[in-house]
Amino acid sequence: MEILLPEIVSAGIYNTDIAVKNKAMTKSRKTTMFEIEIPMEDGGISYIDSLENPIRTNTVICAKPGQTRHTKLPFKCYYIHMILTGGELSNTLLQIPDFVRTDNSGKYYELFKKISKYFGSGLKEDEIILHSTVLELIHTLYHDSEKIRWLHNEKSNNRKVIEGIIAYIKENLTSDLSLDTISKKAGFSPIHFHNCFKASTGKTLRDYVEEQRIKKAVNMLWSTNNTLTEIAYFCGFSSQSYFSYAFKRKMGMTPRDYAVKILKQYDETANHTSQR
Repeated sequence: MEILLPEIVSAGIYNTDIAVKNKAMTKSRKTTMFEIEIPMEDGGISYIDSLENPIRTNTVICAKPGQTRHTKLPFKCYYIHMILTGGELSNTLLQIPDFVRTDNSGKYYELFKKISKYFGSGLKEDEIILHSTVLELIHTLYHDSEKIRWLHNEKSNNRKVIEGIIAYIKENLTSDLSLDTISKKAGFSPIHFHNCFKASTGKTLRDYVEEQRIKKAVNMLWSTNNTLTEIAYFCGFSSQSYFSYAFKRKMGMTPRDYAVKILKQYDETANHTSQR
């Protein structure tokens, strides 16, 4: 596989406090090469085509040829601008998102400092170090973007699994809905399932299941003539006593008191309607 090395046009530090004085926004322009930058301090907003991203020291910017860019200032960054016309390196950079978050900004700072040091010296040995450092920068950027892509896919897959589990819970309230049983159904470990479920719903599995059972109980209390024992059974509670305890904790009154309240409201509404 042939690797075409980039033509490095410029590299160093860009500071809008010096380059663009007394302006809040840079002019919109179309890029003609790859422009890779890492902010040296938090600042304004970077706009690339239809995307916008706050300028943060933990986010590398990777603009591609043909994109439209402008920036809400201030902006201070390390940068490298380079031309790549085809080849594996160009294809790799084109796959990288425009904004890549990293938990290792220090690594990028070291690489950019090294690039700035050896760029433009004219010495052959410096040219070798320069290009090897640029290759390492591209590799690091690609590695971080792949990690982000993997995490995004994992979150997306987890969300789909949790959505399926939620549908199962609502349709099977009388079944065993314990953490061990449901996590096995999801194909997750109990701890991983607990974390994913709480992140998706804001509730633990136990609290969510109990909430759904009480919602069904509320519906049955005003729409059926079932006894409290029957309602407790149909909603998946282990006993009438626990049903009454959980219901009161959630609704602030016992199921019987709630049923009386609903019946009273119904009678008052019916009498009011008959008097009109």
